[in-house]
Amino acid sequence: VILSVLTKEYGKLSFVAQGVRKMTSKNAGSIMPYTKTEILFDYNETKTFFRLKNARCREYYRSMHEDIIASSAAAVAAELIDVLTLQATNDMTNNYEYAFLDIVFSKLDEGYDPTLVLSLLFVDLLNLAGLLPDVDACVTCGNTHVVTVSPKDGGFLCQEHAEEHHIPFMKTEDLRRFRLLCKAGLEKIDIVNQYIEGDMKDLQYFIDILYLHADIQLKSMNFYMHLHTIV
Repeated sequence: VILSVLTKEYGKLSFVAQGVRKMTSKNAGSIMPYTKTEILFDYNETKTFFRLKNARCREYYRSMHEDIIASSAAAVAAELIDVLTLQATNDMTNNYEYAFLDIVFSKLDEGYDPTLVLSLLFVDLLNLAGLLPDVDACVTCGNTHVVTVSPKDGGFLCQEHAEEHHIPFMKTEDLRRFRLLCKAGLEKIDIVNQYIEGDMKDLQYFIDILYLHADIQLKSMNFYMHLHTIV
């Protein structure tokens, strides 16, 4: 079995885990997806592919795995960070990525709204990638009286430019919620959680920004979206 692992010290590494499909394997129970595991291996800075010697799971995130929406959100978060790791700039260090995923899994396991958690993760990663929408004023003219968000234009639009681009107006409370998300990020999730709930419209805006400006589509997001049409 080949494993893809995000490490705190070395970034993304690949491991060959021999014999883990056997019932007698001592490592099989410690290499489940979306868990935090301590791995013993011989590191060589010239390689990115290693043989796994021993693994011990430190955190299973059991509650997260028992909830289909939370576990689906974990898959989205892992894919998002994995994709952006492949396209990483010097600003997106391994420490950021590891810390973000650590917070996401912990908050999902604690029962936080998965859509809110994902939205705040998108905010942090879009910010690091230089793609965070401008939510202080109209991105076209600087007018502070805004009426909508345009993923294509990269932020808020005033009435004049929203009408020019034929973009529907948003409710005031939706604009305020979106702005709060963009100003917060995962670090302030405990505060944000007191005032707003996650909204799929916000998540869709972030997904559109990622697609329009970075040409990135997340396969795992399709299932997450599907869950919200049947739950």
